[in-house]
Amino acid sequence: MRTGGCGRWYGRCGDARMTYPIGEKPPPSLRQPLRVELFFLAHSETGERLASLAAAGVALAGAVLIDELLRPVERIRVVERRVFVTSLSVSGDPVADWAVGLLAGPVTRSAFAPPRQPLPVRDAIRALAADAYERTAAGMYAGNLIVQSSHRRIMRGRRRYPPTDPNVLPRIRGRLNSTLIGSTRPDPQTDALGGLILALDLVSELYLDGSGRDVRGLLGHMVDRIGTEGPTTRLVLDETDHLIGEAAVPVYG
Repeated sequence: MRTGGCGRWYGRCGDARMTYPIGEKPPPSLRQPLRVELFFLAHSETGERLASLAAAGVALAGAVLIDELLRPVERIRVVERRVFVTSLSVSGDPVADWAVGLLAGPVTRSAFAPPRQPLPVRDAIRALAADAYERTAAGMYAGNLIVQSSHRRIMRGRRRYPPTDPNVLPRIRGRLNSTLIGSTRPDPQTDALGGLILALDLVSELYLDGSGRDVRGLLGHMVDRIGTEGPTTRLVLDETDHLIGEAAVPVYG
């Protein structure tokens, strides 16, 4: 059974998932994939990474998996906490296609080799996390969404990825904040973004600290809402949160 996270909270599923190929500019009514929105919010306006590389990689891996769960055309399915690849169709999104191919395993096998067993959700996230950050950054760079520079004075060889559009961070942050406080109707992708920001402990980057609101509590409510309408997405969020904590690495910023 497919549970992508569409119901009484979110309205019609077709209205909730409106993204576009990574190399194209979005029409006004469309939005970036979840992993791209998360990448932007996990970096400062000058492109400095706000979380450790390990934590960012895990979070982006979770985002890539959630992107697939929210995709209108099913390619993966989570059954009994395992990730099944149901289709190897090409989407035109190189990062998404890489992720599905990785989870499916080698295309050609020995006649005597047993078929690859579906990975548990946690292991699937671990497998994607090894390259999720670099592949997301490369795809965004190729799509002219970010530029790349080095910041050797702070840390030798550390790269920065400032956005090419200076309004993209306020736009994504504004949509998340508006949904957070109830001014905008919730949707699965924005709720998932809130859950990943909470998992990365980047709550201060929403700039709501002085609002008097319980921002962490509101983000937790977004995660609870996902659990009601999309339990598979909630499972991915929970496993991602666990793996970020397991990494036990400091968060920058």
